[in-house]
Amino acid sequence: MPKISVLIPTFNASRYLQETLDSVLSQEGVDFEVIVLDDRSTDNTADMVRERQDPRIRLHVNEANLGTPNNVNQGLAMASGEYIARIDHDDIALPGRLAAQARALDARPELTVIGTQLEHFDDHVLTSNFPLNHDEITARFIGGYAYIANPTVMFRTEFVKKNRIFYDPNLYVVDDLGFFYDCLLKGARFANLPDVFLKYRIHDRMTSKNLDANRLFDSKYRLYARILPRFFPNITGEEFESIVNIYDMYSGDFPIRGGSDLDSLKKLAYAIGRAASRVDGSLGQNPQIAIDMLLGLFKSFTDFLILNLNLLTADEFNTILAPAYYGARNQAASSVG
Repeated sequence: MPKISVLIPTFNASRYLQETLDSVLSQEGVDFEVIVLDDRSTDNTADMVRERQDPRIRLHVNEANLGTPNNVNQGLAMASGEYIARIDHDDIALPGRLAAQARALDARPELTVIGTQLEHFDDHVLTSNFPLNHDEITARFIGGYAYIANPTVMFRTEFVKKNRIFYDPNLYVVDDLGFFYDCLLKGARFANLPDVFLKYRIHDRMTSKNLDANRLFDSKYRLYARILPRFFPNITGEEFESIVNIYDMYSGDFPIRGGSDLDSLKKLAYAIGRAASRVDGSLGQNPQIAIDMLLGLFKSFTDFLILNLNLLTADEFNTILAPAYYGARNQAASSVG
């Protein structure tokens, strides 16, 4: 049995897949298999994989296109390694990645999921600064960004199989956050290594540059309907309906739910204050960071209204919403002090 099962989901991946496979197959210091999950590509992706003739590669070609979450879920079921590693078909694993993550999981049995830092390349260069510890990583679930990167993760196979955790195909783009949240609910502990072990390719065909904003917000709505009440147990259903608007800054039909008039925004500010008055930290998340993420989203939301939609003026924010905003901050400080 290999130590690690590396999952590579593919769809029309011939442009970059060879480089990705080279980076994985050249990893040293640990035993692994590579499971390539082809989602019925219409190019020569599957043939490229077959031509490698490497005994460590297992190729699975779907009979029909299933979409990325269901495609990856097949890989979770097929994995035979003690650990499962993720990487996308257009990214590059840097030397030592698999061995370093496996050593970390071996040395720290309390850890379930471990990621690494990454470096953007091609379109622009940027190096991540993801938090290293469970309390900050999970608190950042509230913001939905800069917490852990899906193509860098390695996790315990037995944990996800025993708890029947899968990627939710009903969560468009945010299926990774849904997966990590389900892991958290089952007792998973998270960490990131401080080292860069992945080159994350930025290009025009990547999903994040071709988003359906309305579909994305609908998925965020379903996901945060689970997360926000758990993290902030004081909020009511009506207050959730107000708060969830801060996750919708990019759809053409903005706002989808709630209103952007001043009365609605005052209700939003009040709901944020109510949420900040109590944080459930029983899952190990840092309460202050969770609150800071929520307040930061609220400020970004109001900035968006001011700068892009002309639905709120800076004066209106300063005279009407700022007192509620800073009141929420003060209430938050007292709730975790």
